[in-house]
Amino acid sequence: MKRIPTLLNVTCMFMLLPIQLLIAQNEVIALSEPVMITEQYDIYGSYMEEYYDLIDLSILDAVEFEPINGEEFHFEGILTEVCQTRGCNFYLDTGENQIRVRFLDYGFFVPTDSGGRKTVVRGGFVQKEDEETGEPYFELLSSAIKIYKPE
Repeated sequence: MKRIPTLLNVTCMFMLLPIQLLIAQNEVIALSEPVMITEQYDIYGSYMEEYYDLIDLSILDAVEFEPINGEEFHFEGILTEVCQTRGCNFYLDTGENQIRVRFLDYGFFVPTDSGGRKTVVRGGFVQKEDEETGEPYFELLSSAIKIYKPE
């Protein structure tokens, strides 16, 4: 016997659709496992040294700044605008500067609920060109990220 959807069945299905979308929007997506877990933070990507020198993003404003291929730096800031689809990029906000961070060879991702957390990013710069204006800008390709847990 073939079942034909009635108007009531179709109406109920469409009434539930917004609820299902709302649930999907609030779902945390974590496509990568941390490589290290402590009480204070989780590290994603590759191992991060315990001690490192932090660099200020203002080095990007220096006229003579030329990134060396493969050279990595450590930056501290707040994770903002995390990609809600996969956690494949975010912006690092240091208070005075903001830069887009992607992950080296898309080798790892961050949880989509990481926004607003203090973080340390280890990575190197890639110079890009704005598609609309043609202006050059830098992106940070991260090989490791330390995300502090909420206090």
